[in-house]
Amino acid sequence: MNHKVVLLFIIKVGICSTVLSQTSVDVGDLEIALGNQTYSAPIKNKSITGEGLSVAGEKFKKGIGVHAESLIKIKMNNGYRFTSKVGVNDSQIDYSGPHVKTIPLTDGKRIFYNVTPTLKQFIGVEGQQGKVNKGSVVFKVLHDGKEVFNSGLMHQGDKAKKIDLEVKRGVLELVVEDGGDSASGDHAVWIDPQIEYMEIAPAIAEQEYTGEKQELSSKVSTALKKAIGTLSEIALPLKQPDYDWLIDNSKVKANAYKTDTDVDIVFSNGLISRTFRLLPNLATIDYMNQMTGESLLRSVSNEGVLTIDGINYSIGGLSKQPEYGYTLMKWVDQLSVVNNSFLIDNFEVKELTDRMAWKRVRWASNKEMPKGKELVFTLKKDDIIVKVHFALYDGIPTLSKWIEVINKGELLVQLNAFKLEQLAMVEGENLVGMPDHWIKPNIHIESDYAFGGMQQKNSDKTTYWERDPRYTSQTNYPLNLPCLLEIKPPLGPDVAIQPGKSLTTFRVWETPIDSRDQERRGLFLRKMYRTISPWVTENPIFLHLVSSDEEVIKTAVDQCAEVGYEMIILSFGSGVNMEDESEANYEKYKRMVDYAHSKGIELGGYSLLSSRWISDEVDVINPETGKRGGMIFGSSPCLASDWGYDYFRKIKKFFTKTGMNVFENDGSYPGNVCASTTHAHHNDLEDSQWKQYAQIQDLYKWMRGEGIYMNVPDFYINSGSNKTGIGYREVNWSLPRDRQLVLGRQNIFDGLWDRTPSMCWTFTPLTQYHGGGAAATIEPLHEHLTDYKNQMIQNYGSGVQSCYRGPRLYDTDETKEVVIEVIDWYKKYRDLLNSDIIHLKRPSGKDWDGFMHVNPKLKEKGFVMVFNPTDQPMERNLKLPLYYTGLTKTAKVTEMEKKSNSHTLDRAYTINVSVNIPANSYTWLVIE
Repeated sequence: MNHKVVLLFIIKVGICSTVLSQTSVDVGDLEIALGNQTYSAPIKNKSITGEGLSVAGEKFKKGIGVHAESLIKIKMNNGYRFTSKVGVNDSQIDYSGPHVKTIPLTDGKRIFYNVTPTLKQFIGVEGQQGKVNKGSVVFKVLHDGKEVFNSGLMHQGDKAKKIDLEVKRGVLELVVEDGGDSASGDHAVWIDPQIEYMEIAPAIAEQEYTGEKQELSSKVSTALKKAIGTLSEIALPLKQPDYDWLIDNSKVKANAYKTDTDVDIVFSNGLISRTFRLLPNLATIDYMNQMTGESLLRSVSNEGVLTIDGINYSIGGLSKQPEYGYTLMKWVDQLSVVNNSFLIDNFEVKELTDRMAWKRVRWASNKEMPKGKELVFTLKKDDIIVKVHFALYDGIPTLSKWIEVINKGELLVQLNAFKLEQLAMVEGENLVGMPDHWIKPNIHIESDYAFGGMQQKNSDKTTYWERDPRYTSQTNYPLNLPCLLEIKPPLGPDVAIQPGKSLTTFRVWETPIDSRDQERRGLFLRKMYRTISPWVTENPIFLHLVSSDEEVIKTAVDQCAEVGYEMIILSFGSGVNMEDESEANYEKYKRMVDYAHSKGIELGGYSLLSSRWISDEVDVINPETGKRGGMIFGSSPCLASDWGYDYFRKIKKFFTKTGMNVFENDGSYPGNVCASTTHAHHNDLEDSQWKQYAQIQDLYKWMRGEGIYMNVPDFYINSGSNKTGIGYREVNWSLPRDRQLVLGRQNIFDGLWDRTPSMCWTFTPLTQYHGGGAAATIEPLHEHLTDYKNQMIQNYGSGVQSCYRGPRLYDTDETKEVVIEVIDWYKKYRDLLNSDIIHLKRPSGKDWDGFMHVNPKLKEKGFVMVFNPTDQPMERNLKLPLYYTGLTKTAKVTEMEKKSNSHTLDRAYTINVSVNIPANSYTWLVIE
């Protein structure tokens, strides 16, 4: 919402001093889909016909398009002033156009729609002589039922009128009435409607439902009860696990159960559970973190919201709970069906299936797709079917959800927006005042609709912690607690669903966590990624080659084969061009791939996508300027243009023709929107992000199924990519080599809190990168063997592959032997070095630093790496936390495969180990 702080007041409530800020909100940013009107539904920043806002030739950017008769009812809370302009929108629609379709009404008139294969847009109601009239309307504003503004009769072409009203608290009603000559052409607009308020923001009020009361048929109710009865019964309250799943998760098995109510289903794997009430309609009545024994929900919640043809429809849900701070089960038994909602029809429980194809062609620490159970609810309303899917995994406390919307009618429907979740969550904290940052509930949320960042936190575009205006008993005075979890796209999708077709939303993964300890929280997430997206555990040893000369490639292949490397990526600057469709280009790289494969080496290359300028016709259009530029990376091609479709076709063709195994896609789609109305594969701004994302996701999923390894800088992990950058400043690789070492370990230490080592790459400039000359590079390699080996040891020792960027891996026999030594060492401990990291001590340059790998499932349970960044050797006593190794009594510790000692674990599962670390070097320990 658009807030502007104007001034501050101090008031006293009892003994509590509260600071009240005066702010304003755009009414268009509120839930205007709850408005009520005869034709279509209110629409933000456009006329009701989908045209731009324009009154008497004057254009506007913000507003709400409506159609008489219309009512938007607003609960003002602490609102005190309403301002707006009003008028009838200009229109240039040709109602005889080829895409104009009509639907008859009961009164003999017709509704006009603009219908294409990808869009259904309401454009008017028939008036005189079979046409749409030039509209005339009356705008009214009512405050607590009393009229406080009347525009008088306004016609299309009249200049906009201003409204400026002091209206404190109560209920404000924005009314548009027919001007007396029928409603045809009454395309009214509220221009830049604003409400100024003190602390408690206004909210759109739900209006009384006037349609037919909904309820399940006795046939459906009987069938549901019978189906529930076939499930195994589980006793309530649910038990807390008596084990730590991070040590042993073999007991974590998902299933669906009944309770003694005969109307509830509990979906549980022993770590988390979600309980559904099926009668009188589907709703989530509890969501438990069984690890802590705590409920995550304040109140009963629906299964999402669909905005179809501009109108909101609840997916299930029960109404209305008397209190939203907590739930009594006797209240649940008295709740009724939400008006105008989708009603449950049936459900099924089945084994979890693979969500995408994964062709396994290389080493991975986890070669198995996840197992578990899927619970699918089917709901119906009119000619639309909704399937709500839940996947609960074996082995981890994670629940996934997605929705299918199926059009069984004879006319396409427009899915303007959706909320995949709308859960009334228990607040993370409850404060009287407003902190700069709220503590959120202890649950991790992410989806595969993610872009624009190397880390999940930056790429998360679908998690929204909103206010819940129903929760009026909260401690926070302005009712601003972020305690309503909504999972939704940031824009759109605003896509058409043709008759007989369906749309499937993105997937969300929800992982409740039992501690706020940073390491334990990170372990939850790392186990989750390894389970739900196991391709991230592929971790090939690769060279970043800076040349596409055939002889250089062959030499690099030979060197890789001799030292034990597994992959070559023709890096940026190498000259590889995947968009060149000449047969000579395909033949060259097919020869190189065949040669590499003959030596057991995979070969791939680099392509730049988004951070490039193509043309005025192709690039994304800035909605603020109507031109390209000023977007992410300055400008980028629109992936839903013909150029974008052609790019993806060329990339697939290149890989098919050459047999390459690796794709490094730089400047991957960063989340740009596009306001173009001329691009071939999206309609306008509202569907531009959704359709561009579908393009990039389709490519990555195709590659995953083809066994192609993917280095992608943005966080497309859950869409099929293998790696993202660990996070570093590129110019740091132009600093002297000794500084690169310490800064590189800091990147590793910081980057692996919430990601696995195999998910990340770091960097090693064998040749000059951004500058720095000889002091910054390792070439000639034989002259800097100690620095070269130190780089390899700390990278391979962390399990993080580095982009060794240069023309070769060795230049002398001595260099070759060093590389072989390190690679043999890495492969010997590969399973353990790709296991979870426990952070011991962050690099500071002042003393030792290090980390420890742990895996209770292996014979060797732990691997400790410690480093000395100083010029003097040091002896240190390390306190090693061994809890996550699974060891409970004794530990055998061996330093660099030489001396072994046995240690007894104390009550905190720690041991003390003395180590000697050479100057500017390292040592390592194996724990059994």
